[in-house]
Amino acid sequence: MTCRRSGASERAVGHASWTRRSLPLAMVMLAVAVLGATGGCKRNPRVVPVRGKVLYNGQPLPYGAVMFQPDQGQPAVGDLAADGTFTLSSYGPNDGAVPGKHSVSVSCYEGHRPGKAGGGDSLGKLLIPLKYTRFGSSGLTAEVNDTAAKEPQEIVLELSGPAVAFN
Repeated sequence: MTCRRSGASERAVGHASWTRRSLPLAMVMLAVAVLGATGGCKRNPRVVPVRGKVLYNGQPLPYGAVMFQPDQGQPAVGDLAADGTFTLSSYGPNDGAVPGKHSVSVSCYEGHRPGKAGGGDSLGKLLIPLKYTRFGSSGLTAEVNDTAAKEPQEIVLELSGPAVAFN
């Protein structure tokens, strides 16, 4: 005669067997989740707030973009407002730039003009001298100071070239 366990016991034995097989997998999954949430996170380098103004022949450059390239690290970019001002962003909106010396480039194309309908991939005609669009030839540099100040560092960039009608 064979002895059979009751249905409740079979379920309990089946559950215990499933738990023993799944426990290592669950532990691995938990470890991966914890490492991904903590150890895998990388903090961005320290940035300091920077804003500034671009002048072309002594007048505010009314549209365009600036880029600050540090010797090492993430570049910072900013779009020009109608009064020539900009605020730099590196890792998030308006967070600033990494401290140190930066090479600077400025671009101003017809396609940057506010309200200008996009013409495909082209930005249109360059409105300032080409040299300003390249780090190696712009002659523009800026030092971003490592300070704990809450107020943004102010930087003024002065460009010169042929007279241009920006409107």
